[in-house]
Amino acid sequence: MKKLSFLAAALLAVALGGKAEKVTMVASNRPEIKLTPQYPKAPMRPLAIDLTDYTLTVPYAFEDIVPVELMAADGETVYTDCLYPGETTLTLPESLSGSYTLCLGIGSLCYIGNVEF
Repeated sequence: MKKLSFLAAALLAVALGGKAEKVTMVASNRPEIKLTPQYPKAPMRPLAIDLTDYTLTVPYAFEDIVPVELMAADGETVYTDCLYPGETTLTLPESLSGSYTLCLGIGSLCYIGNVEF
């Protein structure tokens, strides 16, 4: 049922003329977390997220708080927020424009992708 309602919402957003963009994010180890047997060295599957207008949607809810950062080309953090457990969407400020690097910190991994507004 959740998948059906999510699909219907996504189709409605596209039909209303919103700019939809699928962003594929690659994973890298977070430097502050050491690899242990609990955290394997095998590469993780890329995370595909949806960015429609200024709404960021992840494919499923996470069990932990997920920090979200947008960084400019010079590496300066311009926006920081987080997804709380159970949430799948985050609304970004409409004042953002241009190209940014999006970072999601999930467990011992940091998913990184480029987004454009």
